[in-house]
Amino acid sequence: MPNIRTASELQRNMNAIYDLCESTKEPVYITRNGRESLVVMDAKAFDDAFDLRRRVLEHEMRVHDALMRSQEEVESGELVDFADIRREN
Repeated sequence: MPNIRTASELQRNMNAIYDLCESTKEPVYITRNGRESLVVMDAKAFDDAFDLRRRVLEHEMRVHDALMRSQEEVESGELVDFADIRREN
Protein backbone atom coordinates (compact mmCIF):
# COMPACT_ATOMS: atom_id res chain seq x y z
CA MET A 1 0.00 0.00 0.00
CA PRO A 2 1.47 3.36 -0.96
CA ASN A 3 2.48 5.92 1.64
CA ILE A 4 0.20 8.92 1.25
CA ARG A 5 0.52 12.19 3.13
CA THR A 6 -1.03 15.60 2.66
CA ALA A 7 0.83 18.75 1.65
CA SER A 8 -0.04 20.16 5.07
CA GLU A 9 1.62 17.17 6.75
CA LEU A 10 4.71 17.72 4.62
CA GLN A 11 4.89 21.37 5.69
CA ARG A 12 4.25 20.62 9.37
CA ASN A 13 6.38 17.54 9.75
CA MET A 14 8.96 17.31 6.99
CA ASN A 15 11.40 15.36 9.18
CA ALA A 16 8.87 12.55 9.60
CA ILE A 17 8.46 12.37 5.82
CA TYR A 18 12.25 12.28 5.41
CA ASP A 19 12.46 9.46 7.95
CA LEU A 20 9.64 7.54 6.28
CA CYS A 21 11.31 7.79 2.86
CA GLU A 22 14.66 6.79 4.29
CA SER A 23 13.37 3.83 6.30
CA THR A 24 11.00 2.32 3.73
CA LYS A 25 12.88 3.22 0.51
CA GLU A 26 9.39 3.64 -0.94
CA PRO A 27 7.91 6.79 -2.47
CA VAL A 28 5.60 8.98 -0.42
CA TYR A 29 2.73 10.49 -2.38
CA ILE A 30 1.85 14.03 -1.33
CA THR A 31 -1.70 15.15 -1.94
CA ARG A 32 -3.05 18.65 -2.35
CA ASN A 33 -6.79 19.23 -2.25
CA GLY A 34 -7.32 15.47 -2.12
CA ARG A 35 -5.37 14.74 -5.31
CA GLU A 36 -1.89 13.33 -5.78
CA SER A 37 0.42 16.24 -6.43
CA LEU A 38 4.02 15.21 -5.68
CA VAL A 39 6.08 12.14 -5.00
CA VAL A 40 8.92 12.31 -2.48
CA MET A 41 11.48 9.54 -2.45
CA ASP A 42 14.81 8.62 -0.89
CA ALA A 43 17.54 9.77 -3.30
CA LYS A 44 19.46 6.46 -3.28
CA ALA A 45 16.27 4.46 -3.87
CA PHE A 46 15.38 6.81 -6.73
CA ASP A 47 18.84 6.46 -8.29
CA ASP A 48 18.66 2.67 -7.98
CA ALA A 49 15.20 2.56 -9.58
CA PHE A 50 16.27 4.90 -12.37
CA ASP A 51 19.42 2.84 -13.01
CA LEU A 52 17.34 -0.35 -13.22
CA ARG A 53 15.00 1.35 -15.67
CA ARG A 54 17.98 2.43 -17.81
CA ARG A 55 19.46 -1.09 -17.82
CA VAL A 56 16.12 -2.64 -18.77
CA LEU A 57 15.73 -0.14 -21.61
CA GLU A 58 19.25 -0.90 -22.88
CA HIS A 59 18.46 -4.63 -22.83
CA GLU A 60 15.19 -4.07 -24.66
CA MET A 61 17.01 -2.02 -27.31
CA ARG A 62 19.56 -4.83 -27.84
CA VAL A 63 16.72 -7.33 -28.28
CA HIS A 64 14.95 -4.94 -30.66
CA ASP A 65 18.12 -4.47 -32.73
CA ALA A 66 18.64 -8.26 -32.95
CA LEU A 67 15.03 -8.72 -34.09
CA MET A 68 15.42 -6.01 -36.72
CA ARG A 69 18.64 -7.64 -38.04
CA SER A 70 16.82 -10.98 -38.18
CA GLN A 71 13.95 -9.42 -40.10
CA GLU A 72 16.39 -7.90 -42.56
CA GLU A 73 18.05 -11.32 -43.04
CA VAL A 74 14.65 -12.91 -43.73
CA GLU A 75 13.72 -10.20 -46.22
CA SER A 76 17.05 -10.42 -48.05
CA GLY A 77 16.93 -14.22 -48.23
CA GLU A 78 20.10 -14.70 -46.17
CA LEU A 79 18.53 -17.32 -43.94
CA VAL A 80 18.62 -21.04 -44.56
CA ASP A 81 15.43 -23.01 -44.06
CA PHE A 82 15.57 -25.36 -41.10
CA ALA A 83 14.34 -28.27 -43.24
CA ASP A 84 17.31 -27.72 -45.59
CA ILE A 85 19.73 -27.87 -42.65
CA ARG A 86 18.20 -31.16 -41.47
CA ARG A 87 18.48 -32.66 -44.94
CA GLU A 88 22.20 -31.79 -45.05
CA ASN A 89 22.84 -33.67 -41.81
